[in-house]
Amino acid sequence: MAENGVIGESGHGPFWAIKVVDASKDGEFVKFTIQTNIGTEGDSEKGVVVLRQYEDLEWLYHCLIAHNNVDGVVIPPLPPKPLTSVSAAEARSKKQLGKDARHMVADEFLRDCRNFEKFLQLVILHPAFSKDEDLQKFLQEENPPVRAKVKKGVIESLSRSVSDFRHHNHKDVDEEFQNKRDFVEQYTPLAKETYGNFVKMVHSQQRVALAVNDFSAAVMTCSANDDDRSKEMKGNLATFASSLNGIKESLDVMSTNDDNTLGFTLELYSRYMEAAREMLFRRTCRLVEFENATKALEKAKPKNQEALQKAKDDAETAFKTISEDSKKELVRFNNQRVLSLQSSLIQYAESRLKNGRDTYAILAKLLNSLKKSS
Repeated sequence: MAENGVIGESGHGPFWAIKVVDASKDGEFVKFTIQTNIGTEGDSEKGVVVLRQYEDLEWLYHCLIAHNNVDGVVIPPLPPKPLTSVSAAEARSKKQLGKDARHMVADEFLRDCRNFEKFLQLVILHPAFSKDEDLQKFLQEENPPVRAKVKKGVIESLSRSVSDFRHHNHKDVDEEFQNKRDFVEQYTPLAKETYGNFVKMVHSQQRVALAVNDFSAAVMTCSANDDDRSKEMKGNLATFASSLNGIKESLDVMSTNDDNTLGFTLELYSRYMEAAREMLFRRTCRLVEFENATKALEKAKPKNQEALQKAKDDAETAFKTISEDSKKELVRFNNQRVLSLQSSLIQYAESRLKNGRDTYAILAKLLNSLKKSS
């Protein structure tokens, strides 16, 4: 597997390096600028820049599923749709900063760019999609794909199969797969809970930063008192207010870094685990079909045996195929998940250490200033 959305082995086909470099609001839509560098070993790279919106990504997702065999694939999840309305922005601000917050959270198009980019990187790196023509056109052709209304089909059938709990607790014939199913069933809600709690922590840090900012403003107001008898106190208050501003900035940086490192990966895999769950459930459905076909053949009358034998053979082939594909896919997916979480945890810890040192420097400077003025 390559890093940063680069695919292509030495001497084997092209490599793709994908970056979503910018996003801008165009009415109710957000336009994303996608830069793709394509090349082969020994040749110069070819750079392509295209504009796409979220609806183009939805259509690409539909085409990828409709035109490829995804039974045994953990399909990379679509990123959340960007918020563009004022009411949505207000609701997000209240959720993050509290109902009484007087501030609005800025548009998170940088986060949307990263989500958009990560999805494309995961898709182009996946063996099931890396050579897909729709994907290559999406990345290279100037005009966006002609989006047709997504009819009831593959996407909805996948959702239906996952919501069909008739086979949800069906016991697996393979103990190894049963263990995998049990793990995913337990891990998926825990991944969502972990991300939810992490978000609450980041939001709390943002609220503390706002409170520190208000406190700093109040201290500055006190330091502006024209009473000559309190000149020394005014100087100390001004120094204190300045340090509070520094702490507020430090908290802002910490919240941003937390969200961009561990938060980003936790959010991604809280959605990605659902895709793993769906893939395993598709295999369970194939197992049920095979077992039902076997039972039907055992009870078949002589005149129906040939047709039912074929149905049983087809179901068995389909089940064996998805089992083999699923086994390989889960190894690939779990390696990717562990490496991603490991990398983001390291980045999270390093950013926290740096932030702690910066905050310490601010407080040390405050203490020295107060000592000098006393």
